[in-house]
Amino acid sequence: MSALNSLVRVHSWALDEKRQKLAELDRLADKLRDDLVALEQEMAQEQTAASGSIEGSIAFPAFVAAALERRKRLRQSIANIELACEAAREEVNQAFQEMKKFELARDNQTARDQDESARREQTAMDEMGVDMHRRNNPADVE
Repeated sequence: MSALNSLVRVHSWALDEKRQKLAELDRLADKLRDDLVALEQEMAQEQTAASGSIEGSIAFPAFVAAALERRKRLRQSIANIELACEAAREEVNQAFQEMKKFELARDNQTARDQDESARREQTAMDEMGVDMHRRNNPADVE
């Protein structure tokens, strides 16, 4: 029985590790999305600032080229992280199913052990009842 408990514990730890990995990937994806939004806002602010001055309008095309390249890299990174998140979700799902399989086996074993114990107890009580009946009614024995 302790083997099943150990298996449940090991699979539970593995599940927790996979969940933590998934959470880290989700946080990274959120950070990249926030960076993308911040970049879009910065581009809008720079466009407004560039339209107000000659120096700004001269430097603006270089800024736009760098910002567009950064936006492209951010979007690619987000796509890669989302693929990794899907893979991690699948790993979490499989680990959960494995853990549940061992939990059910442990619970079934516990139920069988309890049934066997109850059966033995009932058998002992039945034998005690028969013995007491024989002692109280010696005429019925013959």
